[in-house]
Amino acid sequence: MELQKFEQQVKSKLPLPKSTKLVAEKQFCIPIHTVQVTYHPVSRTPMDILMKMMLIAFGKGTFRDGETLADVLLVEPLFINDLLNKMKKTGLLIQDEVISLTEKGKQQLTNGIFEEELDEDRRELLYSPLHQAYIEGDIEDVLDFDEFPEEIDYALGLTVEFDEQKTLDALQLAVAHHTETDEAETPQTIVTSVKATEELQINDVPCFQYILYDTENDIFDVRVFNTLTIAWDEQLEQLIKDKELMIWRDLYNMK
Repeated sequence: MELQKFEQQVKSKLPLPKSTKLVAEKQFCIPIHTVQVTYHPVSRTPMDILMKMMLIAFGKGTFRDGETLADVLLVEPLFINDLLNKMKKTGLLIQDEVISLTEKGKQQLTNGIFEEELDEDRRELLYSPLHQAYIEGDIEDVLDFDEFPEEIDYALGLTVEFDEQKTLDALQLAVAHHTETDEAETPQTIVTSVKATEELQINDVPCFQYILYDTENDIFDVRVFNTLTIAWDEQLEQLIKDKELMIWRDLYNMK
């Protein structure tokens, strides 16, 4: 993909009020870290009627096996025993002389939600040190550009520290988008904990900067387009204004 051609498309859509003119423009790159996160997911599903009936029965009655409960509920023993084994495995029920509910089983019955721990999984996230946050986008699309400008000065020497809560939040958002569906009965995947984070690579992401001057109000502003998010980037705009606003008047001879 031709970077210059794409930049011209972005520039053509740059909002320019009547009293505002473009006084400078440039391109730069920001570093984006690809991070592989290993995590523990949990599946959450609305509890079906049979499971509720079984938990209520085991909570109120005395049953030593699934066959006895099957006779009471008039349900095939095969269905009862399959669910019974599943609920024992997930810690909802415990069996000594009789089958009884655990605290976990009581809580899930109250909530009407069945939770099941899934196998450990991995997912790649994108982290921007300049934003101090994970951001969404398709890095493969960015890598298709035919050229990459110099990296922005403010990125030099930045260290990366992955905050566990930010990682958990970003991971949950990514998993939710991946499993999003209109069907109410489809399991919802919840991320309960992050086991490990591993930095895989760092890639440059081009950005387009436009410095604007409002002649009527004598005000400078800046717009920055991020090619990873395919959107105007308010955080980068604020960062650049904080660093450079004071020099623009002299730099561009605006009195």
